[in-house]
Amino acid sequence: MKHIGIIGAGISGLTTAKTFMQKGYRVTVLEKADAIGGVWHKRCSYVGVTTQTTRDEYAFSDFPMPTHYPMWPTGEQVRQYLHDYATHFGIMPCIRFGTTVKSMYYDGFNWVVRLQDDETVTFAYVVVCTGTFHEPHVPKIPGMDAYLNAGGAIRHSSEVLDADQLSGKDVAVVGFAKSATDMATVAAEVGKSCTLVYRRAQWKVPRYFGNIINMKYLLFSRFSEAFFNARKKPIFQRVLHSIGRPLVWAQWRALEMLLKKQFQLKTCGMLPAHRIEDQISCSLGVEPVGFYKMVAEKQIVGICAEVKRFEGRTMVLTNGEVLQPDVVIFGTGFRQRLPFLGVQYQEMITNVNGMYTLYRNIVHPDLPQMGFVGFNSSLFTTLTSEVAAHWLAAVVSGDLILPPAEDMLEEMRAMERWRCEARPIAAEFSGLCVAPFNYQHLDELMTDLGLRTQASRNFIREFFKPINPKDYKKMLAGKPKAF
Repeated sequence: MKHIGIIGAGISGLTTAKTFMQKGYRVTVLEKADAIGGVWHKRCSYVGVTTQTTRDEYAFSDFPMPTHYPMWPTGEQVRQYLHDYATHFGIMPCIRFGTTVKSMYYDGFNWVVRLQDDETVTFAYVVVCTGTFHEPHVPKIPGMDAYLNAGGAIRHSSEVLDADQLSGKDVAVVGFAKSATDMATVAAEVGKSCTLVYRRAQWKVPRYFGNIINMKYLLFSRFSEAFFNARKKPIFQRVLHSIGRPLVWAQWRALEMLLKKQFQLKTCGMLPAHRIEDQISCSLGVEPVGFYKMVAEKQIVGICAEVKRFEGRTMVLTNGEVLQPDVVIFGTGFRQRLPFLGVQYQEMITNVNGMYTLYRNIVHPDLPQMGFVGFNSSLFTTLTSEVAAHWLAAVVSGDLILPPAEDMLEEMRAMERWRCEARPIAAEFSGLCVAPFNYQHLDELMTDLGLRTQASRNFIREFFKPINPKDYKKMLAGKPKAF
């Protein structure tokens, strides 16, 4: 029985552990924190955080979220869901909490993993599930130490776990991504004042378009995905992006007009300068409830600039404005790092720009007996991670025979060129985001496995309906490809 080592007990680590356990493997999960959850761990889950994806889509195929959960579950509810999942499938006894991986090397047969206190464990196969949110990123700005010494506080958004940390204070939030605007909304409610400093305005989408239509019907279907210019296009997309190009253009401009009106972007002074189709990826933000209204009513003061330096308790911006916040919150995202992997391995799986280059975002042909799950982040990562885990387990068991190494490398090079030249936004998340081509990625993995890519014969319904993880329960069970 092969011993499988899994690094990380977040969403990807849990579904990978379950998948390999069900195939009869001995599994050990190494988790540096004291509980499961990864980015949803209570020490990382900032105040007021909710899912970006709706409840029924942000779930595993064989373990739906409770129907009494709200449409956008809270961080606490997601943690409970993941705990229930791990308990239900018997994963908890396989997890070693408080265990940090220091380094590892391949001895020609197995991976030898060194833990803290110089303990070593040996695995026949290692699956890295550390995800895209590994290390909070706070930019280094001149004068930070002086600001702290003068009594100011600097926090990454993931460190703001209680609204009391902002209560009655002048708060400056840096950034425009999900966590930044979430923090600004909380600070506007409980703080003395709130200023949002951002480099450029980004498009955000509402939970309900026109205050009526749930976002999943417009964003999470094969139909909506077809309007993006993919590298590989089926017949419908080839037609749509050639003679149907005016229709594609009109669709995006109509969506922008809807968002401008619904959010009053001109009134707020937060109208993005770029096209919405050029932005949509894993960084696409859902508007925190009431955010743009707070901006319009000046409860949140938005300033399009960058932080130039700190001078004592003063924060100087690039446009010359000066602020004196009590607390500065950086909603500036995370770095994806693998400090436990040697430089020779890291250079193998990343390019000169730090983007990961993996076949199907899961394996590298030159890196033996190691795979990556959760490195295919999407708009419904629970499902893409689950299917990736099944794909990798099939590779390890020999049920899936990979193409020759040169073919895989050529595919990886082609994908890298496309990301860099045709879709620059793909460089975000270190190149690990498969969105907005979520279906295309899932279809590739399912086709590799020899499984169906659609749940029914009704191709029209399958084309327009939003993603439903439950469909994949039967499809992953190995039903014949023919209906």
